[in-house]
Amino acid sequence: MNYVKAFTAAASVLAGLLVSPAHAVTITVSPGQSIQTAVNTANAGDTVRVLAGTYAQKVLISAKSGSATAFITLKADTGVILSGSGLTPAGREGLITIKNSNYVRVEGFDVTGLTSSGSNTPVGILIEGNGSNLQIVNNKIHGIKNTSTCKDPCAVGAHGLAVFGKNATGVTDLLVQGNEVYQNVLQASEALVINGNVDRFEILNNNVHDNNNIGFDFIGYEGECSGCGENDRVRNGLVRGNRAVNNSSASNPWYGGEGSAGGFYVDGGRNIIFDRNISTGNDIGFEFASEHSGKATEDILMINNFVYANKEAGLSLGGYSSSAGQARRINVHNNSFYKNQGWGTEVVLQYKVIDSRFSNNIFSGKGTVAENYLVEGSGNTNNVWGINLWWGANSSANSLPGTRVVADPRYTAPASGNLNLLNTSPAINVGATGVALSNWSSPLWTRYFPSGSIPLNGTQDMNGQARIEGIIDLGADEYGSAAGPQ
Repeated sequence: MNYVKAFTAAASVLAGLLVSPAHAVTITVSPGQSIQTAVNTANAGDTVRVLAGTYAQKVLISAKSGSATAFITLKADTGVILSGSGLTPAGREGLITIKNSNYVRVEGFDVTGLTSSGSNTPVGILIEGNGSNLQIVNNKIHGIKNTSTCKDPCAVGAHGLAVFGKNATGVTDLLVQGNEVYQNVLQASEALVINGNVDRFEILNNNVHDNNNIGFDFIGYEGECSGCGENDRVRNGLVRGNRAVNNSSASNPWYGGEGSAGGFYVDGGRNIIFDRNISTGNDIGFEFASEHSGKATEDILMINNFVYANKEAGLSLGGYSSSAGQARRINVHNNSFYKNQGWGTEVVLQYKVIDSRFSNNIFSGKGTVAENYLVEGSGNTNNVWGINLWWGANSSANSLPGTRVVADPRYTAPASGNLNLLNTSPAINVGATGVALSNWSSPLWTRYFPSGSIPLNGTQDMNGQARIEGIIDLGADEYGSAAGPQ
């Protein structure tokens, strides 16, 4: 390992290594050397730079702290493969694991090949315990596998990228950006999961695809943070600009062939915005539910998303049975749906969907217009439907809720996922702007929305244009060309 000064300064030579005691250094790791040894040496402001090559190593960053102006950075050059070949996870363990650390950034790794066949849980990149200002950026995570073929209810799983807030301090101010998580064999677990006591998180511009279970999952009440009560749930998060593609449990032995994997799933989280994401080819496009009796997923804002060609349903809300939990105060506005139908349809209300709002959406299905909307369960109360556009194989729509526009939305090229509007679309200039949310309190929302109000329809459409040009349009695309606010 070579220690290279970040600044010109007097340095000392220690054991043949060039060290700068007063300033941040770059610690360079070459193939055949130990990344862990470099990490153990790193202090606030230091960068561990890993040179191109294959490293069959596990790396643990534990009880390390940078600062707001001096992160500890673990950064890979192009061509670095961190391989699990020949390695075995001990319990739930990552090829890169961050525990009880602050101001740490992991960037640019190709993480692959950690495998288990039983109760041990392999993870590509794992954050666990507590920590603040942790950043996982521009990594590729694939080939993480649990090869067990046992069926529910056996406890076997794997994760691509996972964050677990395990104690009362929890994980705060988390950034997960620009990662690709794909071709992982997950069994009972999820590709990209945030779980437990996690407060203030940003999940931005990630691509999660071709995994055999849920793509993005935001979870509460699973006991990850024992004794934390209502803080044993993820909260205050922005999920923006992500892609969930072809995540399906249909071939997953744990599910016995059932296709139930959501592209984006919230199970017990609250105060989360889903903005400008794409969900396609999954079993379910988006799902907001709670698997725990007496608990709820609540205060969700789903805006300006494309949801198309998912195998079973576009959007599913509520508990899966009368004994499961609730979905409360779910706001679904200005989303574009297209041909999501199997056992479900474009939008499905299961059990106990309460105080939720739906407006300015386009629901264009492959069945009849009436089949775009399905109520499967009971206990759904005080839900308000505004104006929405509905379309399908015929125009029978008497059973649909709210103010209805029944017409072909005239998407540009829906078969290829282009749900932008043609200039002749009946969705143009017929929407209604909702009242901003003013009761979400968190430093994250203050940073994004200094006025204290969260626009119910967003500030930009799917393409980054201004969300409102004149009268707001229906769907995720605002027809026009005005630039959105930056």
